[in-house]
Amino acid sequence: MKNEKMKSLVEVYICNFQREDSQDCFNKGAKDLTDQLKKWAKDESNGEVKVIRSGCLGKCSEGIAMACYPQKKIFTEVKKDDGEEIKKGLKEALAEIKNLH
Repeated sequence: MKNEKMKSLVEVYICNFQREDSQDCFNKGAKDLTDQLKKWAKDESNGEVKVIRSGCLGKCSEGIAMACYPQKKIFTEVKKDDGEEIKKGLKEALAEIKNLH
């Protein structure tokens, strides 16, 4: 077993669960939002933000669901057009974490 230190300081899990009835995060635009944030994290966060496509977070009826760690926060009612606001929040979270270290 190989043990490596993770580079990311913030991890974002975005529900991309898909079911037949379309009352799920995937059909509400989660794929587009995840793709957008993954690209941003790769291009602009220097690996300090990791965006992960996740399975169901149990909140599909409340819009796209997103969980952030180490803040231990879950966001619901997220819309695929919320990308800029999310990026701003992630930048602020990174700044806070860096100030603690």
